[in-house]
Formats: sequence, structure tokens, C-alpha cells
Amino acid sequence: MPATTEACGRSSSEIFAGHPPSAKMLGVFDADADEVKSVMEGDSVTLNPNLSQIQGFIEILWRFGEKGFTIAQTDGNKTSYEDYEVFRGRLQLNQNGSLTITNVRTNHSGLYEAEIRHKTGTSNQKFSITVYESPSVIAGAEAEMKLMSVKEGDPVTLHVPQIQGNELIVWRFGDEEELIVKADTEAKSSSLYYETDERFRDRLKLNDQTGSLTITNTRTTDSGLYKVKISSNKQTLYKRFIVTVSERGLSGGAVAGILVGVLLLAAAAAGVIYFYRRPRTTNLPSQMWTVPTADDVPLNPDTEIQTGDEILWLFGYKDALIAEIKGETREMTTHEGPDEIFKNRLKLDEMTGSLTIKFIFTEHTGLYTLKIRRGRETLKKKFHVSVSEREIRAVEGNPVTLHPDTAIQKGDEIQWLFDDKEQTVLAEIKNTKVTKYDDWRFGDRLELMETGSLTIKNLTAAHNGYYTLKITRGRDKIYKRFYIYAKEWKITVMEGESVTLEPAYEIKKDDVIQCLFGDEEQQTLIAEFIGKAREIFIYDDVADERFRDILELDETTGSLTITNTRTEHSGVYRLQIRSSSGVSEQTFIVTVRDKVEEKFLEEDSVTLKPDTKIQRDDQILWMFGDQDKLIAQMKGGTVDIYDDVNKRFRGRLKLDKMTGSLTITKIETKHTGLYKLQIISSRGTLYKKFKVSIQPRYVAVTAGDSVHLNTDLTEIHTDDEIQWRFGDENSLIAEIKGGTGVTHDGPDERFRDRLELDETTGDLTIKNSTDEHTGRYKLKICSSEGNTNRTYIVIIRCEYLQ
Repeated sequence: MPATTEACGRSSSEIFAGHPPSAKMLGVFDADADEVKSVMEGDSVTLNPNLSQIQGFIEILWRFGEKGFTIAQTDGNKTSYEDYEVFRGRLQLNQNGSLTITNVRTNHSGLYEAEIRHKTGTSNQKFSITVYESPSVIAGAEAEMKLMSVKEGDPVTLHVPQIQGNELIVWRFGDEEELIVKADTEAKSSSLYYETDERFRDRLKLNDQTGSLTITNTRTTDSGLYKVKISSNKQTLYKRFIVTVSERGLSGGAVAGILVGVLLLAAAAAGVIYFYRRPRTTNLPSQMWTVPTADDVPLNPDTEIQTGDEILWLFGYKDALIAEIKGETREMTTHEGPDEIFKNRLKLDEMTGSLTIKFIFTEHTGLYTLKIRRGRETLKKKFHVSVSEREIRAVEGNPVTLHPDTAIQKGDEIQWLFDDKEQTVLAEIKNTKVTKYDDWRFGDRLELMETGSLTIKNLTAAHNGYYTLKITRGRDKIYKRFYIYAKEWKITVMEGESVTLEPAYEIKKDDVIQCLFGDEEQQTLIAEFIGKAREIFIYDDVADERFRDILELDETTGSLTITNTRTEHSGVYRLQIRSSSGVSEQTFIVTVRDKVEEKFLEEDSVTLKPDTKIQRDDQILWMFGDQDKLIAQMKGGTVDIYDDVNKRFRGRLKLDKMTGSLTITKIETKHTGLYKLQIISSRGTLYKKFKVSIQPRYVAVTAGDSVHLNTDLTEIHTDDEIQWRFGDENSLIAEIKGGTGVTHDGPDERFRDRLELDETTGDLTIKNSTDEHTGRYKLKICSSEGNTNRTYIVIIRCEYLQ
């Protein structure tokens, strides 16, 4: 293993220490996650960071687990992965920061975090992933099919393609697609055999080397359809087998006739074949729902209910009865279910037989089974419901993308719907053709990709609500629901600049627009437009007359412009638009910042310039800090320098009589902050602000390399003192005093045997660096000439081999 891996790596046991992987961990991870995803084992899942957060990133690190171990990272050009066995060969990190995990298992459930580093700081986004066992439906309609014939009592082996050793293999049987065998070859665990009406008890054997399934001592009841799904890191394969077990003594012609009949029925029924010697069960197309908490979920039979039908709704794998409609009497009853989780939450529809789960929560995740009893026939339909925190919060004006989080297959039909009263269809893909429909709220904001992802550009409060993704796959349907909440549009400008508040969509002729200002609790009308009369009213005498002569309302677009802004114009603005379609409202939070000139120190002194011509009779005042303490002034050609209470500026200030510029020398951290200039003259009063900061130095190296932190000194005098400190706690890690240098092990002894201190220059070297050496380092130089402070930001990049 390379040195970089040794420096940064962790074992798989360390990653999962403290929380055994399970699909039941959902509640643990949801609490702090920005986005929650659910996926079936064997599938892939993609985590997409917010586009607004990754613009201009320096580096993106993906971390996993409660301890936040790094598993992948990129700087936009080079991508590397940690060599954890549990993720080996499964991770795909796109240059835009999206992370895909292929062929997932339940031990991939947990908290994932994207750490996005910029020059201005670091942002984080968290994702909670829950991986459920037992894929619910094997989509084998287009899979290869093979016919098998065997005499009763003989064994039969169903062969599958060669496996590589990292596959998840799931075998199912019959029209009800009952799970009979599952094996995870990567985990090298024993195959699991599931008893289906005990018909296969002790008669199934899965070859762990090949994935083939053998049925021993066959019986005629073993006849039917067998499906297998094989998921690997590279692909997912499906295969079907129709097995006919004939009684001994039947002639070859009779067996052949049975096979021909089975084949014809298979073609007609898309692969669901049975010869029934008992009351018939017919499987209706299944549905899969992924919904946000607090949603109302309608489970619809999608088949006509007939007079006399008895309807049963069951929950969980133990088939707990939660609702029923009795046949002739049509009496409807709902039950509270296990632990009363359905109390006052269920609603039955007598006409359609549909069941609505109101205000759904995570405890309602699971399998719902509908049984419709009609004479000797039973119609059966399964609904797989996954509930998670799928609320998506975005700032008004930004785009938001809704992802299917499932691979779109050939032949899938896709529809995106907006949950207003009409259940408006926004866009769809049918026969590979992408169609977007006109809607006054969305205009040209929608973009539907071939992957099924829907992007809404320039989001506004008018787009708040539920969105439904409907995927029709053969006879089955998959539903995913999202809730979007558009937060206020935040606008920040500097003093003196203009700001324009624009409506989200085109204004109609008869619309009425009202513009209000204030805070979250109280709003004051400052402008309005009456469309029908084409009249504009500006109320600039309200709100302490702060808006006098600076408001402009455009009657064509409905935009409100505030010119020559000041800090007192900061606040909450609302545009209320009343039209024949209803009332919509947009909220803008406007912040007007002081115009402050930034000064970043690269040397130990700085000069603050008025940038205006100084006259002889001008009075110049220089002030420092939030309390505007006077530190220097010039009046009538006389310069006065003032020491404040802490004497921090003694001997450090110079005021230029000709230009009015203030120079601060031998700057330390205590001299950083806000400086204000006031020039009083016969022409009026001029104000100017300066913010003085010490710019940190950035040092980035690859793990295993040495880090060199230079003082820029050529020599140190005997009475000079050098101190190097690390981290938020300012732990002393190296120092020179009296010409002698000493190094310390630091927090958790992370610097043991790694530090070299040059006693001539004070330069510090960190050898064989690891990711735990990333952080803030502070240098302090104390000499007879004064003190110098400097900050260094060190970033250690870890690179891994797959």
C-alpha cells in the first residue's frame, strides 16, 4: 500500500465501528442531513451537491460515516479514492463533484458529507442513504427466457452467466414473485433460502461459484416462472426460466404439448405462466412510492371495483390488516395497525377501493398489499412505500434539480406532475421523445433531461409544493414525490448602488401589483400598480420617508427599482401580484452593506488613502473600532496623534498633511478592524470606511510530502522569540527562545517526530504529512522592533490507488 494510503487510510472495521449497517438506521442519519435517499440493494445511487455551492471550488472531499472518513476527493482535474474494501470499485466521482455508488449493499447505509473548499471558506452538504434489502420487483420482461422440462423427482439446474465474485444474486419464483434465494458473493456469506409455502423446503441449492440454482427432487408444483437478478459493480443482468415438471408416465408428446402451451401463454402474458389446480390468484402491476414526510399518499388499485368485491389492505411482511371493505354490505373499516401507527391516518374510497395514508411518516415505510376477492379469483397488488425527509429547500432565483435516483431503462415512460388541484403535467418522456407543456407559473423555466432529471430554473415562491415523478415500466409503476420550498430571494448591494426586484413571471394586462417593505411581522405599502387603469402610485412619505425620490415602478414588467440605496433600506420586501389566476407572492431579503474598502496586509504596514484632494481648511478625523475612537486628526494644518486606552497604536501612526493618508506600521492582530475617515470642509462632509485584515497564506501539498512554512527572515537575533501554534486551540508546537529551538508533539501527539525548526530563520517543516495536519498555523515573531503575526492555512490532499 502506498505511503499516502497509510497516512490517510482507515480500515473498513473503523468506518463501521459503532453502527452496524442496516436499513433500519434511517432515523439516525436523517437528523442532520440536507437530503435523504432510499435505494434497494444492488442498485446505484448518485449524490449531487448543490450547484450554487460548487462554483469555483478548490477541492471537494466526500466523507462517510459518523467519524467522517474521506472516501473520495477531486480538485476538478485529478480524482482519487480511498482504498476501503467496502467501497472498492464502486465509487465514481464526477469532476463536477457528483458521487455515484454502484451495486450498493446495506452496509453502505449511512451519512455521506460533501466538504466543498473555496478560497473564501468551506461549505458542507450532507446526505443520508438507506439501502433496503430484497429488491421488490425483478424487471425481467425483456430478459432472456429459457424453457426447461424435467420429470417429477429429477433435479433441474438453472444456469446463469459467469459471475466475477462481487455480485448480489436474487432468485424469485411464481406469479407473486416470491423471494426464494439470495446470495451476496462479495460478502462471501452463506446463501439465504426463503420458504415459500414450504414447497421448496431443503430442496434448493445455490452454487456460490456460478450463481446457478438447482432444485432437487422436483414436484409438479415447482412448475412455473423463475427470475434471477444479478447486480455487480459494472452492470445488472436479468434472466428468466420457465420450468415444467411433468408427472412420470406421461408420453414425450404429452410433455411437448405442455411445453408448447406454456410457451404460447408466456408470449401472451409477458412471462407470467401457471397451471392452476386451486383458486386463481392474479397479480396486478406493482407500484413503488418514494415520498416525503407529512405527505398524503394515495394507493390506487388501478382496476375497476365490481359489486360484491371484498377488499383487504395489508401492511408489512406479516400482512397486518389495516383496512377493509366487505363484499355485499360495502361496510368500510380502518384499523390502527401495529403499535397504532395508522391511528386516524387512513381513508378508504368505496368507489375505487383506494387507500390514502394521511400525513405519512417514516414508520409507515414498508410493503402494502391489496387483495381483492372476487368469487374464486383473488386479485393481488403490491405497493412498496419508502418515506424519508425529501423536502428540498432552495433560495429564490436559484435553480433546483429533482433526480429520479434510479436508472432509467429502455422503454420507460416518464411524467413529471405538479400537485395543484388539476395535477398538472409539466413534462414527459415517451418513446424517447421529450415534451414540455406550457404553464403560466413555469414559463420557460423547465428542463427535462434524458436521465429523467427535472430542473426548474429561477425558482420562486410560486413553485412551492409537491412534485410527482411517475415512471411506467411495462405493467409496473414507480412513483417518487418531492416537496420544494423556495426560501426568500436574498439580494446584497453596496451603499449607493441600485437594486431591482423583478416578478417571477410575465405581468398580464389586468394584474394588480403591490410592493411592501418592513420586517417579517409588519409590512408597509410603498408602491402599487393598477393594471386595468394603468396607474402607478408611489408612497415615499411612509417608513420615515427613507424612500423619498428613489423608487421606480415599471408598469410593463412590474419591477420595483430602488436607486441610490443606503443601509436603512435593508429589510424584507414583498411583491404581491393579484391576477385572474389567483394571488402570488414573492419575498426578497435585501441587505445594503456599508461601502468599506478592504485592505489585506501582506507586509507589516498599511496606508489608508482618502483618494480626494485635501484643502488647507479641511478638518480630517481618523477613528478606529465600533466605538469610533479618535486616533488621529488634522485641523488648521496641525496634526495630532492619540493613543487609545490600550496604547495599541503608540509609535505606529503617521498622518500625511498633504494627502490626509494614515499609515499604520508594525501591525499586529489587535490593529485589524474597521477604520473610519471623516473630512469636514466648506464643501460638505465626506465619509469613508476601511477594513484592515491580515491575509492568511495558503499551503497545499500531497499527503506524505513535507510542508514548508517560511518566516521570510534571513536571520534571528539572540533576543528574538519565535512561536508556532496550531489549530483553534492555539496549541504551541514549536518555539525559539534565546537562540535555542524546541518542538512539541502537539494535540494527540500528531506532530511526534515530524517537526524540524530552523534556528537560523525560524522556518518550520512538517515531514511525512497526513490529513490530520490540515488546519490553521499561527506564527508570532517578537523582536526589539516589535511583534509580527502571520497566519498559514495548510491543506493536505490525500491520493489513493484503486
